[in-house]
Amino acid sequence: MVDYEAALEYLGSFGKYQKLKFAMLFVMQTPVAFHMLAMSFLAAKVDHHCALPGMKEAGFEPQDSECALNFSIPLVYNEDKDDWEFSQCTRYSDVGIYSLGNLSCPYFADKNETGERSATKCDQGWWYDRTQYHESIFTEFDLVCEKKAMSNIAQALYMLGVLLGSVGFGQLSDIIGRKKTLLPCLVLQIIFGVATAFAPDLTTFIIFRLIVGAACLGSFLSAYVAVTEMVGTDKRTLVATWCQISFAFGLMIMALLAYLLRSWRHLQLTISLINIPMLPLWWFMIESPRWLQSQGRDEEVERIIREAAKVNGVVVPESVFTTKKAEPKEDTGKYTVLDLVRTPNMRKRSIVIFFNWLVITMVYYGLGLNTSSLGGNDYINFALAGLVEIPALIGSIYATDYFGRRYPHSATLVLGGIACLFTPYLAPPYVAKHLNPLSITLAMVGKFAVTASFNIIYFWTAEMYPTVVRNVGVGTSSMWARVGGVISPFVLLSDTAWGPLPYLIFGVLSMTAGAVALLLPETLGVPLPDTLEEGEHFRRKKPNPPRGKEVKEQEMRLTQEDQTGNKV
Repeated sequence: MVDYEAALEYLGSFGKYQKLKFAMLFVMQTPVAFHMLAMSFLAAKVDHHCALPGMKEAGFEPQDSECALNFSIPLVYNEDKDDWEFSQCTRYSDVGIYSLGNLSCPYFADKNETGERSATKCDQGWWYDRTQYHESIFTEFDLVCEKKAMSNIAQALYMLGVLLGSVGFGQLSDIIGRKKTLLPCLVLQIIFGVATAFAPDLTTFIIFRLIVGAACLGSFLSAYVAVTEMVGTDKRTLVATWCQISFAFGLMIMALLAYLLRSWRHLQLTISLINIPMLPLWWFMIESPRWLQSQGRDEEVERIIREAAKVNGVVVPESVFTTKKAEPKEDTGKYTVLDLVRTPNMRKRSIVIFFNWLVITMVYYGLGLNTSSLGGNDYINFALAGLVEIPALIGSIYATDYFGRRYPHSATLVLGGIACLFTPYLAPPYVAKHLNPLSITLAMVGKFAVTASFNIIYFWTAEMYPTVVRNVGVGTSSMWARVGGVISPFVLLSDTAWGPLPYLIFGVLSMTAGAVALLLPETLGVPLPDTLEEGEHFRRKKPNPPRGKEVKEQEMRLTQEDQTGNKV
């Protein structure tokens, strides 16, 4: 039997060979970020109002358009902006070519008087401001007025695909291996990503994107698990964090592509075809040695070790390849998700963990998808949101090694929550326009904080659950995270009721999650639990021994119990 753990003592936990393989997987993971937050640009919302047919025929020039709007579009009061603005969903029903052509601008220059005229819905379509976004599904499929929630539903169903992918492809990778799972995921991203770019209607767009979502998470998880399994245990947190950094790089590249390609179809086609150059890299990827070992495929593990030794310039002794096979451990039973909540302490711990995963994911994607509401340049805001993730991820490693897991995790969530609470009130109309950078800065602080907590919760969760249910615990937590991703677009939709509401929801939930996280045990520098019994009593405080008066009272109580046979 080949001992891969023993081989790492000679190869190094993260030697040259592992670094080369990791670099390839890092590049292959980067495009996943494109699809995960693409709706920020694919469904970009722009100013719009009812189309006014006949303006040109009536003699109105472009510079007269505001005059035509004053006469043709009702004014409505926007409470968030504390100002009057043109209706986006209605127009006056008595407007026609003749009436437009026979009225002069001074007649309808007063914006605050709508009179007694009747209004009707936009029966002739809509006019869209295409200054920044030339085309998006918002403008092409008219996702306005009664259909304004459809873009949020489309993103929610995409995240449902991500949920299905985490379950389906996660199990598939355990059956056929990480490498074999990665290839079909890459192919599905290309095929259905390209098909999405040519979707003739919104329903087709949603179905194709759902499949892309499942494939994206399948490829990310396969690569993520593969890199963490090829290195030593002391380097797992490091490579896992760099996997997350590949996502941040993807966000910054996405901002550049969106800036260059202002049509949603061109953008979708580009982010899908980018995966084609990744396919040749797949041939140079290795299967997870630990997975091969679990399948009894020692010859393949030996070949990988010898290849790694050659690249790393080391000699691995033959004893590594002839280790005596260990006696199989007695099967103590099958463990399910019910074991996570069967006992009181494990149940309390699991509820807090699941809540944290849900909130963190919901806030993360909520902030990522809502950068256009911050004011300023959408592309710069999106790129900054990706950029701040890099120091957040790297900093979280050092913070948890020095301060432990619990306090940095709780502090980042509370900090992110406070930032979210103040963000909308530092943007127009609440403050002057020149103070808008403060709002953007606070939003980036929120993104920084939630990204750091996202990284911490990954390995902290694995450390809190006992060995026998560790995979089940992390997998179930990840499913709750996907539920948060599904909920996030609907939270963003709450801005129709009140503009700042999404940020207030994110802020309150983040602070709540940070507070309840203090109920979880610290895991830094302590032996991790192996059995369910150890997990139930893990880091549980023992009662202090009785002292002084308490000892005397206890002795009297025991004496009375001996005499009467009953407890006092």
